Amino acid sequence: MCGLAAALLTHAGAVPERELRRRGLAMATSLRHRGPDGEGVWIDQDVMLAHRRLAIIDTSAAADQPMHDDGGTVHVVFNGAIYNFRELRDELIAAGHRFRSTGDTEVIVNGFRQWDTGLFSRLVGMFAIVIWDSRTRRLVAARDRFGEKPLHYMERPDAILFGSEIKALLTWPGVPRRPNPQALHEFLTFSYVIGSETAFAGIRRLPPAHLMICERGKPPVLERYWQLPPAGEKPVQGSVADLKRELIDRIRAAVTLCRVADVPLGAFLSGGVDSSAVVAMMAPTHQGPIETFSSGFGFGDYDETRYATMVAERYGTNHHVFTYGKEIVGSVRDLAWHYDEPFADSSALVTYALSRETRQAVTVALTGDGADETLLGYQRYFRFGATMSRNAGGRQLPDLYAPSGLDAHRRAAGDAYGYLMETFRERQKLAGYDLALLPCLDRCAYDSLAECVVDGLTPEEQAGRIDLATYLPCDLLTKVDVAAMAHGLETRAPFLNHTLVEWVSRIPGDRKVWDNEGKALLKSALEPFVPRECMYRPKVGFRVPVAKMMREELREATEAVLQSPRFADRRLVRREFVQQMLAEHRTQRQEHGTRLWALLMLETWFRTWIDSDGSRPVSGDDDPFAEFAAGGFPSRSGAADMRVADGT
Repeated sequence: MCGLAAALLTHAGAVPERELRRRGLAMATSLRHRGPDGEGVWIDQDVMLAHRRLAIIDTSAAADQPMHDDGGTVHVVFNGAIYNFRELRDELIAAGHRFRSTGDTEVIVNGFRQWDTGLFSRLVGMFAIVIWDSRTRRLVAARDRFGEKPLHYMERPDAILFGSEIKALLTWPGVPRRPNPQALHEFLTFSYVIGSETAFAGIRRLPPAHLMICERGKPPVLERYWQLPPAGEKPVQGSVADLKRELIDRIRAAVTLCRVADVPLGAFLSGGVDSSAVVAMMAPTHQGPIETFSSGFGFGDYDETRYATMVAERYGTNHHVFTYGKEIVGSVRDLAWHYDEPFADSSALVTYALSRETRQAVTVALTGDGADETLLGYQRYFRFGATMSRNAGGRQLPDLYAPSGLDAHRRAAGDAYGYLMETFRERQKLAGYDLALLPCLDRCAYDSLAECVVDGLTPEEQAGRIDLATYLPCDLLTKVDVAAMAHGLETRAPFLNHTLVEWVSRIPGDRKVWDNEGKALLKSALEPFVPRECMYRPKVGFRVPVAKMMREELREATEAVLQSPRFADRRLVRREFVQQMLAEHRTQRQEHGTRLWALLMLETWFRTWIDSDGSRPVSGDDDPFAEFAAGGFPSRSGAADMRVADGT
């Protein structure tokens, strides 16, 4: 994993060579947390490639980037990991290509020479790639199938820019810092920004499973290079027993692929089904005890570390448990800087803290991400089916919206699922939006989900497909990538091996779930490997009790920020509406925890990126939780390290 940046000038000499190199260095420097092991900038007349390296596979200088082919015609910067690089390398050697390194980047270099853009569909792994082909004078960018690795871009008068993070683009002289109201509307609906738009006007995301071809003097061309099989295509046959055996074999193979590394490797272990499955598949062939990492809070059902400990003891891992309290919110300012956009999934606090501790022991951590969306693990999938069957959960303010062009079925499905996923309800937005956001009410944010509806599937499968296109890349994978890479930690998700996902997608829906039990097939297959207590219980994950804390420890800070003239003057949300929410939450007349947290994250984003230059996290009076940061978080003293199963 690394950080990359690139620029293709719109015309020769648009930026002098010396200045172009300086800009490349500035972009790379902004990404130094993603790549602490090296830096490189390469320019050639009207193109610049920049890179920060986190050395994982072939840690020698031979694998440094930007990387070039023998003929000096193909030039690559790459962020991610190609798990099948050895097989591709053998194929390319047989075709006559030479290699100077033993890593995965050179497979991309020579693979592009051999297959051009056909390379991307051959890659098994996670990646964001930018390639300059001097033979055709094309700049080609591509992103992995599910969006594990980020890639942003922006068209400017003097160049088209690319960067692993938005902050790299913002170092380019003249790039404006203007909020995108429509993206903020979606953020307040879902707690994250969906799709290709970002919170900054003019800056976009390259969608997962897409490539972009840029040639000077022509508009960029966006192409999809992969998609899941159509509904009903070649359904997987066999008994449940057969499916269970094959599922375990495929998960084991995916985990094995993800373990290729020349640096220490471990796993996040929450104690839930998915991370436990990964550890169970790692254990038999791992050399020595697996390093596993878990976190929780020291009260109530926000702490499931005992389940993680059960799995750790079963497989003899070297298990690290970290317990957090209110001091964890001291990192809010850091999250606002690292995420670049408003992001209100509160579990990012825990992921950020856990990644920091994990990086002390390993450089790569495997995760269980992706299993819920593919094997249908969320209970809301069943609620979605019930909602659709009774034609409930539709948009409440239809007279406000301009025509969307969506057919009735897709719109109904998007409405039903949007109702289950939203943070601010439609009527709350109508009552609460102030002048800056009121114009956004002519578009229903549910339409972003409706565009992802696939016909011919069960309701549970439809919901999973919506999440694969929205919630997974825009919330979960963004959360983990940014939080981990803030500390130079690479995370890998075996459940997102695309051949595994393709196979799972062809299993009939009633063979994946039954009796309203999420991930029923997976759980049944794992019974010989994972304690039943860890699987047949309500799903929790890494949660943060922000609703409770905003009524108690964080109450004064929350009210000070959201009732400040500074927040009110942005004219995003009406002052009276905010005051009402605060009062209702304080007295427990109504639960507004996720909504108030979203507003706090939005205000912190404005202070970090719009009010200031974004060169560093805010501090002093700009930091709403400075008193908690002063308490020592995120130092190791803020967590209890309780190793189990190794005698320490």
